Parts: sequence; structure tokens; C-alpha cells
Amino acid sequence: MIRPLKPVNLLALTALVSWNTAFAQCFDDTYATISPKELIPCSDGSWVLDYEDNFDGKVLSPQNWIFPYQGVLAGFNFENDGSKTWYANTGTTPAIPIANNVVTLNGILQLIARKENTPIAGKYVVDWSKATPGKDSSSFLYSSAWIESQRMFGYGKYEARIKIPKGKGLWPAFWLFNGENGKHNYEIDIFEFWNEYNCLGRYKKNRLSRNPHFAIHGDSINRGSSQCSDDLYPCYGNWGNSKTDLSDDYHIYTLEWDYYKIVWSIDGQIVHSLYRFNSKNGNPTDCNTIKEGLEYKVNESWPFTDKMQVRFNLGIQHGNGNDPNLGDDFPKSMEIDYFRFYKKGSS
Repeated sequence: MIRPLKPVNLLALTALVSWNTAFAQCFDDTYATISPKELIPCSDGSWVLDYEDNFDGKVLSPQNWIFPYQGVLAGFNFENDGSKTWYANTGTTPAIPIANNVVTLNGILQLIARKENTPIAGKYVVDWSKATPGKDSSSFLYSSAWIESQRMFGYGKYEARIKIPKGKGLWPAFWLFNGENGKHNYEIDIFEFWNEYNCLGRYKKNRLSRNPHFAIHGDSINRGSSQCSDDLYPCYGNWGNSKTDLSDDYHIYTLEWDYYKIVWSIDGQIVHSLYRFNSKNGNPTDCNTIKEGLEYKVNESWPFTDKMQVRFNLGIQHGNGNDPNLGDDFPKSMEIDYFRFYKKGSS
């Protein structure tokens, strides 16, 4: 049984409807001639619920979720590689109970970031390019959490109802990841909130919690790791019009992913899309328009696998002026009402 939704803020929803859809494509110099095996037919079936977690238990189910990292690094200079946050293992000293940062209460999963009175000694990740990254030791001024699904997922519709926290340096994220064969193979970011700077690189408080970042990462056809990413309000478009503060209420974040396209939505409104193939003149192509024997540009970052983990995390940024303000109140919480996954049913 699907649980009824909690009320949605209608004023916020009205503002969402006024958003312009972000659209960007990431193509290089790769072309493909479409063969019969790539003419995947359109599915006119409806979405059928395949999996859900409503977080109704007293604790987060270890049968459904893994706790790989807990504790967020502060006090280490890693400006050279451009990283914004590194996570510690759960094996910290002194030991931090999972309940310090992961709580289920009244059907809501809370990922809680805390500023610790005593720095915590722990291991941090030094190479995110590997599925099992190397680590080194440091001390941690904040603790927070990252969870990932036990189950692997593929093409379908991903949906979660989430209230993100507000504050400088916070990095909430909802994403999919594949790390088969010890490699960072594929990633789809349903949302990340971390871009609080304007087009001139100046921090702007009014961008907090207003500008989700969307991205796909994949093993490029030609040159190894590749990325295709965009903000809802990018520099080349309407970044100054980010009027909706998504931390004010719960919102439904949705990603629909199939062989040809990926579509991002917030509260039912499409806000971003990417396509696997474009025609030579730049038009996106899907199951309705692709033609056998014609040549198309290929999005080199495209992820295709049926082994994606679902991940939720709340990071604390560090370095390059991204740290939280010293006087900010903690704890901060990313609140998740439910996660659902749908597959297309037969017509």
C-alpha cells in the first residue's frame, strides 16, 4: 500500500511551475550509425511500483541500506584537487553510533550533520576514482551520514520526497552510482545542492537551497571518464532567477531514465533533460524519432547499466571558502519521506 503524501506547500509549487527547463547536451566527436539492435521500441505502458521504502521502522533497515561513511572532514587543505568534501569511515575514534547521524522518526529518515565539540579522528577518502578508494587519517569537526541501497537498479523512474537543509557549506545529494570492477563507471546525480556562487565566482547567500545541480558521469567512448552537468540556473542562462527556496518544504524529486533519455522533474515539473543521441544538426532523438541507418552524435557520458545503487548523503563542504559559517546553528538535517522505484508495465 502506498502511503498518502504529506501536504505540499502550494506557494512553493506555484513557483516551481514558473521555472524554465534547463537543457544541455554534452557531445564530443563521436558518431554512431544506428543498427537494428539500437531501435529500442517505445513503451506505452504505465509506471508500476517495483520497490519502496517509507522509513516506517524504528531504525533504518540494514536489509535495504548500507552505511559506508559517517563523519565529514574539516581541517584539511585539499584545494589542489578541487574537492569540496571528503567522508570518513564509520570506524572513527571515539566511535560514533549510527544513531548520531541516521534517525527514522514518524516515517521520516533524517540524515543529520552535527558540529562536534571534540574533533573526531578517522580515515578520509583520497581517491574517489576507485570503487574502493584509498584513505588517510585526519580529524573531523563535523559528523554526518551517507547511505546507499543494498539493491541495484536500472532503467525506470526514481522518486523521493525530500526536505533539504539550508546553510552555507551544506551539500545534500540524491544520486545513482555504479562501481563495478573496481572503477567509477557510471553516475547520475538526481540532485546536488552546492553551487552558491554567481557567474563571477562570488558567494551569494540568496542562491542557498535554490539551484539544484544535475549531472551524469560515464566511461567515455573515446577518452576515459566523462561528465555532462548543468545547474538549474546556469551562468549562460537564467541563474539570477532562482526564486524558490527548496529548503522551505518537502519536494518530490523524480528521475526517469531509459535507453534514449534522462528527464529530471521537481514536483511533477520537468526541469532538465539529456539525450543519448542527437541528430547532426543538434536535435535530440528518442524512440519516436531515431532512424535505422542514419548517423547521430553520441553523448559520451551516457550511463547504461542495470546495476546502479541509490545513494543519499548530506555533506559538509570544506576548502576554497566553502566551509559553513562559524556561527551557523547545528545540527542540520536532510529529511527523506520515502524512496520509490517504478518500472514500465506492459501496455
